[in-house]
Amino acid sequence: MAIGVQEADVWAAADALLQSGEQPTIERVRLHLGRGSPNTVGPHLKAWFRGLGERLVSGQSADRGIPDLVTKAVTQIWETALAAAREGCATEAAAQRRELTNAQEALAADREALAQDRNRLRARETDLQTSAQAAHAQAAATEARLQAAEAQLRESAQTEKALSAELASAHDQISALQQLSQQAHVSQQQALEAAEMRHAAHERRWLIEVDELRQALKKAQEDQERARKAADVSALRHQQAMEQARADTDVQLQRAMKAEAAVQILTAQLEAGTQATLAAQIHWESTVAQLSAQINALSEQIQTKDRQLELVMQAGPRRRRAAKAPSEKE
Repeated sequence: MAIGVQEADVWAAADALLQSGEQPTIERVRLHLGRGSPNTVGPHLKAWFRGLGERLVSGQSADRGIPDLVTKAVTQIWETALAAAREGCATEAAAQRRELTNAQEALAADREALAQDRNRLRARETDLQTSAQAAHAQAAATEARLQAAEAQLRESAQTEKALSAELASAHDQISALQQLSQQAHVSQQQALEAAEMRHAAHERRWLIEVDELRQALKKAQEDQERARKAADVSALRHQQAMEQARADTDVQLQRAMKAEAAVQILTAQLEAGTQATLAAQIHWESTVAQLSAQINALSEQIQTKDRQLELVMQAGPRRRRAAKAPSEKE
């Protein structure tokens, strides 16, 4: 089982580098040993630097036979390295603090911008919900108008059917009145023919029975006069019946004309209702398409903001790792 780098190995490598005139660093110690990670070598090398002054003062260098000049040179190198290390650490710490401050300020600015974006998105979402509710209300109103138009259309169809039935009934009544008029004309003609036949019979009887009927002439004349009056009355009645039939026919024709006008008006109203229904449906479809486009655009904006937020949250750890990397290398 492999054993990790020990403190003694690091100290020996640092001594060897110092004797060769090089400043011991983490990378040089690792290259000298041929193994070891910066996290393991770094603490051991710092301990070596801390104990180097005590070793030089206590005279351990003299026990090893190192000349005073070398000891002084090593002491100067150590002090120079220590000062440089301290200065480098201070500079690096200040740079890290500046980077950390800048990163914190940038993160705060990003958080503030993100909060503002979220507020704007929430306000936009509220507006969108309000618009969607208004659109739903408008669609419901349009649907109600469509249902009302359909109900009116059904009522118009029923009214048209009733008017058509009434018109057919009027035509039937007209036909019946025409038949009555024809029958009245036939009856009048038959009555006139019968009267003429009776008159001819009377004339023949008068020629044959002149002598016999002299006594009854007056009575016959009276009978003839009564017959004529009756015929006149009958003719007058037939004439009045014909005039009444004609008047009824005119009334039925006027009703039929009014019914046809009402049918035309209802047809025009039906066409106007159909056009209004089509226009309302087109407007509703256009409104729904616009709202769908707005919802898609807002969804894309929200996805973009979410990706930006993820990038900002991911940038924080990367900056902190980038700030720690130089210190670990040294």
